[in-house]
Amino acid sequence: DRREVKKDNGPVAADPAQHDAVLCVGRQAVQLAGRQDAWDQQQQQNATQDVGRVEVKENMLQLVTTKGIYISRMENLLVPPKVEFKFPEVNFKVVYKRMNHKVLETRQKDVCYTIIHGLFKNRDRLFQQGRADDRLCQNQACKRSDMVESVEHIFCLCYRVRTAWLWLRAKVTELLSDQGPAPAVSNTELIMLMYPKCRREAEAAFLLCTFMELVDREVAGKKKELMVGTVRGVLRAKVEQISSRAAPEIHFPLGWL
Repeated sequence: DRREVKKDNGPVAADPAQHDAVLCVGRQAVQLAGRQDAWDQQQQQNATQDVGRVEVKENMLQLVTTKGIYISRMENLLVPPKVEFKFPEVNFKVVYKRMNHKVLETRQKDVCYTIIHGLFKNRDRLFQQGRADDRLCQNQACKRSDMVESVEHIFCLCYRVRTAWLWLRAKVTELLSDQGPAPAVSNTELIMLMYPKCRREAEAAFLLCTFMELVDREVAGKKKELMVGTVRGVLRAKVEQISSRAAPEIHFPLGWL
């Protein structure tokens, strides 16, 4: 006979085989997430409760929902991302807020994520993994100068982007100096969104993330040289697009970009 399934958020009736299959998937998921100890403790607590077998099974089923596993990964039962140990002095709540700012497009957020978490493809990292013959930038001008292709090199130091980056860096520095002298920040701190807080958070994140997405698409992807004029044109076009989207507005002085 067909079993009744409730449409609300209450417990769902399931036969033993189905429950065992779901429980197995849940156990594998928590093992991958590094939460085996927490899982075992929860199962022991459930087993000691003075309730019927069916109610215990329903509680177990609720533990292995996708949402529950996702939330547990994002909370304190798991080890934080490696980047937070590498830069313990940085407030990454601020960094993640900038990375996910509503003024940014999905592609810009994705590029920022890979940069911040050390996942952006570069020859220095590939060489360390034994997947490249050398760690040098493949641009001939950079190669003649023995320049290592790190993430900072790709976005700031490569001859294909250097002029455009210096222009953009000056603009971001101007935004950061709204409360006094411009703070001393490195290229890495800027491209990883680890700069000091300022009153123009949306504008600073917009400039940096738009530039990085442009470098990823045009320089890393198509091997083109990035000109200042191209960066300025893209920034102006995206400012106009933002005004038509349901996103916070950003404001730049007339002729500033």
